[in-house]
Amino acid sequence: MKTVKELLIRKRTGQEWTSEQVSEFVRGVVDGTVSQAQTAAFLMASCINGLSQREVAALTISMAETGERVSREASSRPRIDKHSTGGVGDKVSILLAPLVACCGVDVPMISGRGLGHTGGTVDKLESVPGMTMALPMETLNMLLNKHGLFMAAQTSNLAPADRIMYALRDVTGTVESTGLITASILSKKIAENLDGLVMDVKVGSAAFMTSVEQARELAQTIRAVAALAGLPVHIVFSRMDKPLGTSIGNWVEVAESEALLQSVYNPADDLSRITVELAAHMLVLAGKAHNITEGRCAAVEMWNSRKPHAELLRMLERQGGDFEKGVRQFSGVPALNVFPPADGYLTMIHGRTVAEGIVEAGGGRRVETDSVDPWVGIEFLTETGELIRRNSPVAKVTGSTAEQLQILHDHVIRSIEIGDVMGVQQEPIIESWT
Repeated sequence: MKTVKELLIRKRTGQEWTSEQVSEFVRGVVDGTVSQAQTAAFLMASCINGLSQREVAALTISMAETGERVSREASSRPRIDKHSTGGVGDKVSILLAPLVACCGVDVPMISGRGLGHTGGTVDKLESVPGMTMALPMETLNMLLNKHGLFMAAQTSNLAPADRIMYALRDVTGTVESTGLITASILSKKIAENLDGLVMDVKVGSAAFMTSVEQARELAQTIRAVAALAGLPVHIVFSRMDKPLGTSIGNWVEVAESEALLQSVYNPADDLSRITVELAAHMLVLAGKAHNITEGRCAAVEMWNSRKPHAELLRMLERQGGDFEKGVRQFSGVPALNVFPPADGYLTMIHGRTVAEGIVEAGGGRRVETDSVDPWVGIEFLTETGELIRRNSPVAKVTGSTAEQLQILHDHVIRSIEIGDVMGVQQEPIIESWT
């Protein structure tokens, strides 16, 4: 066995590691014989030089095998999950998990915290007072068996190598590596013992993948590695230039999700459209629908029954969350209206600019140890394509301090484009692979 230093030199010069070398390195990351500095060096070299498909497969399987797995004995129902590559205002999971669970599918959703400029589902749900996302495996198995649903943070013993690398990727600027993204996603999903996975690959200026070509490259890698692991995968490509939905932040996104599930499904709403599209693919993988069209119809019917809304609130309550307490607390949070600088049509909201404002104001993380203010948020009051006036607010921002409000205000102003014509609104779904 080569030393870690010798392996890193090979990787620095673009040479391929064997599967055994990858496995040995991953074990060292977990047991501490590979230092954080060495792990960071591997991540940077892999990001610059790339990883072969064989290396990605070995990395994925090794990471999954470093810890415990969600029990397959917990339930006999089909088990399907969804993963998003990350976007701005992407609260799809909060809508999707209870929707699909109500259709008779087990959804063991293990999510991450904010990474780079994008928010994380764990941070969002932890904004609900009392909500516990760090749950032991025994509790996860119990929730899945009894209720068919949990939404949790990655446990210390589930793919622990990924947990270590995930945090280091954020602070070393290696988030965008196709191979590392694939291994991070699939190692956790393999550890969930899934029957199928739906990938929501975000594409656009506010996503990690800014072009369709980049996104397809990632999707091809995910599909190939998943096939080697015996995991069926559907892939949906969706746009991520402007924020998804009206709210960006932590609490505000949970509140928007709750309100949407309480209302009738609106096909004109991009967030709702993407949620139903992903639900349809999950239902097909679960054998609950024969095709995507049938899956969409089943998802819309379940949405309009309001059962997913009740299930969302029950899930929060089961994990200690008190949604109504959050509503009461948020009502006292300072807010500021943002007025546009000119009259005209709101032609664009640049999602990345908005997200950078959230992070700067304390609603996201620059480094892993940063705390997150759950009340920092932006709610757009006007959608792209609509006419706006200088005397009418385009957005409302919330935060705990005047400084936070000013930061958010300034980023909203920088994020919007105003034109003389309405502009063309693009379809949220680009394409899908089954």
